[in-house]
Amino acid sequence: MALFRALYASVVLLFAVLVLYQDYAFVHASPVPIQPLAKRQGNGGLMVGLGMSDVTGPIGEITMTGYAELGQKANGIHLRLKARAFIFASASNPSRRVVFVSSDMGSPSHRTRKLAVQYLQSKLSGADAALYSIDNIMVSATHTHSGPGGYSDDFLYQIPNFGATPGARESIAQGIADAIYAAHQDFSSGTVTITRGRLDNASINRSAGSYLNNPASERARYPDDVDRDMVLVSVKSGDRLRGVVNWFAVHPVSMNASNSLVSGDNKGYASYLWELEQRGSGNSKFIAAFAQTNAGDVSPNLEGPHCKDTGAPCDGGKDSCGGNISLCIARGPGYEEGGDQRSTEIIGQRQFQKGKELVESPPPAPTTKVVDASSANVVVDYRHTWIEMSEIAVTNATTGASVKLCHPAMGYAFSAGTTDNPATGISFQGDNDPNGANKPFWNFVRNILKTPSQELVECHKPKVVLLSTGEMSVPYWWQPQKLPVQLFLIGRKLAIIGFPAEITTMSGRRLREAVLAQLVDDNTVDADAEVVIAGLSNLYSSYVTTFEEYQVQRYEGGSTSYGPNTLNGHIQTFKTLAHSFKTGSLPPPSPAFPSTPEPTDNKDVNFLTGVVLDTAPAGKSFGDVTVQPGQGPFGKGSTVKAEFVCAHPRNGASTQSTLGNVELLGGVLPGGASSTYMTVEQQLPDGRWRVVLDDAGWDTKYRWARVGVAESRCTVEWNIRATTSVPAGTYRFRYFGR
Repeated sequence: MALFRALYASVVLLFAVLVLYQDYAFVHASPVPIQPLAKRQGNGGLMVGLGMSDVTGPIGEITMTGYAELGQKANGIHLRLKARAFIFASASNPSRRVVFVSSDMGSPSHRTRKLAVQYLQSKLSGADAALYSIDNIMVSATHTHSGPGGYSDDFLYQIPNFGATPGARESIAQGIADAIYAAHQDFSSGTVTITRGRLDNASINRSAGSYLNNPASERARYPDDVDRDMVLVSVKSGDRLRGVVNWFAVHPVSMNASNSLVSGDNKGYASYLWELEQRGSGNSKFIAAFAQTNAGDVSPNLEGPHCKDTGAPCDGGKDSCGGNISLCIARGPGYEEGGDQRSTEIIGQRQFQKGKELVESPPPAPTTKVVDASSANVVVDYRHTWIEMSEIAVTNATTGASVKLCHPAMGYAFSAGTTDNPATGISFQGDNDPNGANKPFWNFVRNILKTPSQELVECHKPKVVLLSTGEMSVPYWWQPQKLPVQLFLIGRKLAIIGFPAEITTMSGRRLREAVLAQLVDDNTVDADAEVVIAGLSNLYSSYVTTFEEYQVQRYEGGSTSYGPNTLNGHIQTFKTLAHSFKTGSLPPPSPAFPSTPEPTDNKDVNFLTGVVLDTAPAGKSFGDVTVQPGQGPFGKGSTVKAEFVCAHPRNGASTQSTLGNVELLGGVLPGGASSTYMTVEQQLPDGRWRVVLDDAGWDTKYRWARVGVAESRCTVEWNIRATTSVPAGTYRFRYFGR
């Protein structure tokens, strides 16, 4: 999304009772030895495991990932972030597995994935640990822009967080490992069905001018300038629906940059709704992943961009809103009714309903197909390697000559942001004039950091280079030089591309088509197989546009890191991966396929100020209630809130083992996480209390605010029965901190 925007100008250069429980002891659960799984093997078909875990990470004055707004801090929770894992293997060869993880993250991180593998392997026996590695685990970020950052690998993406945030990478990696472990324990025979269906009124193309620069003959093959089909994979055991994972192209930017509460945005809300519904029907282990795909130029803000002062349509170009592109912003379908939260609900609800429809009323074959249900020799396989991007030799789309991709660089248009969240001060979308009026000053500022080499400037044309990231290595590389590329094969009906960037609509179409053609030519898959792109997988490298879109140099083109031939380099690479399923192994390194060892880890810098002082006001104690709820009774739709003297949230929340003498249904917190900052509890007839809600769900909000230098105020809020039904009775809030 609009990553880093104007950052470079400013940074680079019942409620009858209210009880507080203040938890000062931070308890770590002891690791439980895991027994090796029995080799459960069917006569044919697939084995599948599903698991889910919390990946919210540390909050409290931590910049969120996505918009790169220094003022957008994660200072509370509305909807906790989850990792959802799916293991697939052939029943005839259950040791050859692939693991797809859709994680509510702003962007992917190789170091986080690698750490997750280490955590997972440490929990497993030797034989089971050997089943999983970097090669067969794909982690795809949903790309929510409302999650805490600080876990990225390269310096450009760490700048909004002032380096790597302590604990961020570790907590997300632990959640991913726990999700895969749960899927490992769930591993059993399953029926896998693939279907697709059209979802209208949930997405628009935010860079339609770039899309229109693609050949007319190519555009004529498609009814829309975005991909409106949702591809859904469902897993059943008998009649029980165990879970689904689907791919639908839309940015999770329904919540704008003013939001300070952690949220999975529209995709997280869709998952939440479906899982909540299934739990209400007794299917407590059901998992619904709404994964990301080719949404690089796709927005959920259906009202489109308009100038905030005049209401006139705009596009973020030079002349938008009288030249002030910061006024050109797109809004979602619920903005007038209930702001960005309502827009999030509408877009999330539409994705949920389409997914549910595809399961309950699937279209006929060949749109719907079962993955090799009758085959005794289903092939599940994977390929993974690293590619030195600037060494890829491709054929130039214009001249036909052999050229290499560029070392990374970001263009002026990158600094303009998008119409989902425009920037100010440096540039505008479509800025490809090297002699523009904004260039002398900003080139001077740029050159203080690093003057781009002439070779880099020529390679990236018509992009005008603002940041020569591929030539900037202090304190370490600003953008990745090497990328992980990964391809999964699940029977003859499904292939999943692990794509390490945000890819636009038409770019995704070309990539899918090329990979499918290669797989069909090699007789690896059937002609009706689905090839899906798991966008933002394993490592982040900004954007990929088509060669034609790149010429326009809107935000996506300005953020295409490796130059105008980036897409062709990726297509060439993934076709090579696809062909290797036929040959049995990857080819040796060559100019067309410059595979390379994975990069070494950086020694992260961290300039984030720690929690130095954390005190209660004079005459007050941690946990004192400063604002009580109003007088009840309260009904459906009522919002009840209270305020507490509280601790800084970076010091931690309470674990479920330290909640005191309360009842937990199933022995776990309602949201499934291991900790919470708040609970809503119902009083039982015998006087005990039962936890009915925590900070994980949509009906509650936990907000933290700094007061002065060292004090904190926390607000807990409950929108009664907004999504979760509760019986009439007496309830209490509790706040937790340390």
